[in-house]
Amino acid sequence: MARMFALLAFALPAAAPLGLIAAAPSSSAAPAPPATSDSTTELNVLHWWTSASERAAADHVAARMSELGLRWVDGAVAGGGGGPAIKVLNERTLRGMAPKVAQLNGQATIEWAEMGLLLELDGVAKRRQWARTMFPQVMAQLNVREHVVAAPLGIHRINNLYLNKAVFRRLNIELPTHWSGLQSAALALRAAGVTPVAFSDEPWQVATVFETLLLAEAGPALYRRMVEQRDPQAFNDPSVERAFQRLRDWRNLAAGPGERPWTQLVADFAAGRAAMLIMGDWARGELGTLGLEGGRDFACQAVPGTSGVHQFSIDTLAMLAGNYSAQAEQEKMAELLGSATLQLGYNRIKGSVPVRRDVPVDELDYCAQQSYQLFANPATARVPSLVHRMAFDEVGKNAFIETVHRFALDPKQTPAAAQRKLQGLLRALGPKSMKSVQATP
Repeated sequence: MARMFALLAFALPAAAPLGLIAAAPSSSAAPAPPATSDSTTELNVLHWWTSASERAAADHVAARMSELGLRWVDGAVAGGGGGPAIKVLNERTLRGMAPKVAQLNGQATIEWAEMGLLLELDGVAKRRQWARTMFPQVMAQLNVREHVVAAPLGIHRINNLYLNKAVFRRLNIELPTHWSGLQSAALALRAAGVTPVAFSDEPWQVATVFETLLLAEAGPALYRRMVEQRDPQAFNDPSVERAFQRLRDWRNLAAGPGERPWTQLVADFAAGRAAMLIMGDWARGELGTLGLEGGRDFACQAVPGTSGVHQFSIDTLAMLAGNYSAQAEQEKMAELLGSATLQLGYNRIKGSVPVRRDVPVDELDYCAQQSYQLFANPATARVPSLVHRMAFDEVGKNAFIETVHRFALDPKQTPAAAQRKLQGLLRALGPKSMKSVQATP
């Protein structure tokens, strides 16, 4: 129990004594669902899907669950990037009020599984032949100490550049494919009164853009040394300084500083108030709710310098073990999540792509098909997203985001100084264990 308290404490406010947090209710915590006479059919699910498209995707899962006699009791926690939801999950678990199901991605899943808090789904995986039907990279994210500990939902691509075709067509500007073209287009857009770039100073959004730029400047091999092996020497490379400068230049193409939810950026892009956007493909799901279709209304291409690379994040739901009273229902839900039918329906709404190798994706839009085919290609360089928990634990991820965010908001800090700070951070965190490196191929 002492180890559990120590590891769960990383996401709680540093100024608050752990004992007080564990004993007293928190205003940020989602309340536990009320007890019912039919609680065995209910599964309360803690997650951070709160935008229109995310909500629709969750509702789709809930509807399919109801057909199996399961009721999704919603525990959504607002806040982009999932930070607030993770804090709520930690607090509820410390108070003995853990949900039955929780969104846990990447390294967070590993940490919770190693504390013995997650239900092992080996039986489900074997019955449904997950090892055969799912991508090996997905299975690597689900396996901890040779046990399957979560059910996957979808694969997001992070290194996407979106271009509003209507804006470019109206202003007779050619769609750019490289950085010099983007800069030229930005000048023309600004001259025409259109904000070139949709950008938010929200910390996780800044860091998400930066990690795509870091991949673009460093290339996949060096990027892996940085984020998978946590090699401080890799951060000596000039590409890191270039990535920080690129971040500053990109931010300067936006309308102005300020923290805005990612959904507002997508709305600005959809309405033509901003012409370009770097964001994971959850943006594509949201664009769908606004009536825009990938390939027809907007171009979806790799961030320049990352063509042929899939920077990925995988959404997963973990089943909390607790007293195992809901194990049968949790396993039934896990089987559903991994099914081909659910995969296609959910990902069509969410903007991500299926985790299975045997799903026909011709029903998905052009951009989704591109992402799926790229991930499925054995020759593709697949690299994990740091910001979205595929490579760093919560402590390291948050420290990385804070370092990048401070640079973005401080015009006096030079890219070289930011590079030194990032290298110092990596030294403080220490190298990643080979076990964790192998968990994210």
